[in-house]
Amino acid sequence: MTQADHLAALHASSGLPMRSWTAEEYKALIKDEKTILIEASGGFAIGSTLFDEAELLMLVVPISQRRQGLGTRLLQLFEQSAQTRGASCVFLEVGESNTAAYALYQALEYTKVGQRANYYRHTNGQTETALILKKNFY
Repeated sequence: MTQADHLAALHASSGLPMRSWTAEEYKALIKDEKTILIEASGGFAIGSTLFDEAELLMLVVPISQRRQGLGTRLLQLFEQSAQTRGASCVFLEVGESNTAAYALYQALEYTKVGQRANYYRHTNGQTETALILKKNFY
């Protein structure tokens, strides 16, 4: 099993209501030199940097490990890596119904800077607004 296959399998088993990314999508991200990938304890954070900004694309924590600090640890390691690469801030999107993730981001000083209506398409066909969050490092 390749690293991309592993990430796709973790994503598919995460219980998120949106379409899981494919191994090919993860493979393309992993190849990109701007990508930051943090893996720990069966979860991962993946995103990228561009100039002085970072974007968290996906944070996956196994259902069995939620509310145990893994999401916080993955996100903090992602932020550290982004700062090392020169990022002064990080952006992310979260579904407005994902209150647990939103609470995590707020606890780590992310603030809402916008939203995208009907951004996420769930596997059942419904859509959901994405909240755009930002954290400044300095």
